[in-house]
Amino acid sequence: MTHDADTFETLHSGLTVELIQTPRADLVTCRPGEKATDVLDRNEAGNGARRETYDYLPVEDGDEIVGLFRTRLTAAIRPVGGAIVESHMDRLSSANLIGGDGAILDFLREIDEKPYRLVVAGDRISGLVTWSDLQKLPVRPVLFDLVTGLEAEMVHAIKHRYPSGEGWLVYLRSEGRRNVRRRIERGEENDSRVDALLYTYFCDKARILRAMDCPRSWEGSEYPDEFGRIRDLRNQIAHLHDYVASRQEVTRLQETVRSLLRIRPELRKWRTEGEH
Repeated sequence: MTHDADTFETLHSGLTVELIQTPRADLVTCRPGEKATDVLDRNEAGNGARRETYDYLPVEDGDEIVGLFRTRLTAAIRPVGGAIVESHMDRLSSANLIGGDGAILDFLREIDEKPYRLVVAGDRISGLVTWSDLQKLPVRPVLFDLVTGLEAEMVHAIKHRYPSGEGWLVYLRSEGRRNVRRRIERGEENDSRVDALLYTYFCDKARILRAMDCPRSWEGSEYPDEFGRIRDLRNQIAHLHDYVASRQEVTRLQETVRSLLRIRPELRKWRTEGEH
């Protein structure tokens, strides 16, 4: 394992779902014998002091959580008669559990198939984590590391083709070239000049890679859309904007994460094993 990969694993193993879960003491629950329509009506009216609605309600029997009631799905197929929660809930199984020490990144990878997980600590359920928790602060370092790691690999790939000089500047639009040269001049004036590639924006690096056909031809590929989504995510994180305000945005985020996890090793392979 390389030092880079080792650092990556160490960082992500420390950013766990326990950091973003709703603790069990704060969970709004329902009972297995309650009428499903009563629970839905109560949820639609708003639960608790903050009058919030929830997509998922843990089902509590005594002191034990025995399942999860999906309010949105159940509301779409409105229960008839006296149907109770127990007949509509998802019972506990390995599919809807995750260890409190599970990585946020692992939760992200499976978010489309498992948009909620009950969090287990030791021999008890300690909380609940759902797609809406992806907006919480500990998720941002995970995403920032993925994007920054890719951008660093983009620099390595460009420098592999242009080990000396700034021949890659020809691939930038005239305004982009002027901006880079302006930043270089400012750096020289302040005696703080760094590698010229570090003066480029993410979109500049993507433009250079496209011109280089790196890591492979962009024609007919999904690279333009993927790099565009990655750029947008980078900007949202940098400016503290929301990036998962809806389920559609969760799907978009997961697609972007999958792109990040795939493209970075592709760039490294292109650079270390030869360009062809």
